Amino acid sequence: MKTRSLLQTVVTSLLKLNIHKLLSHTLILSSFTLTAHADDLEKVLSDAFPAQSPIAFVKHASVVHTSADNQHAEKYMVLDFKVDNDILIKQQLQASIHSICSTVLTDYSLIEQLSNNGYDMISVSFDANNQYDCL
Repeated sequence: MKTRSLLQTVVTSLLKLNIHKLLSHTLILSSFTLTAHADDLEKVLSDAFPAQSPIAFVKHASVVHTSADNQHAEKYMVLDFKVDNDILIKQQLQASIHSICSTVLTDYSLIEQLSNNGYDMISVSFDANNQYDCL
């Protein structure tokens, strides 16, 4: 009985140690995954909308919006773009939004990564006052 108890103690200790290692490795891998998805997003958008183009990708930001009653939260990715001139934004706003949203929404691996990281929506922004949702 004493041997069984000792064996059980050793096995339990090893399991606990492995669980802690597993959790720590999972946390490390999750941070790499978040970085990887951000890098993928940066690459896709920077390639499609380079700095020298009329509509250029600037950055992205993660936003969590809670409901008024704090019962649920919605997580979305805001994609910020710079437009060369105001005339372009006024004349071709809808086409620009469609082009950007199509670029992101047709990249299925990117959408899967965003979805797996809890994002509910993607929005496009050309200034600090307006955001347009990709539907």
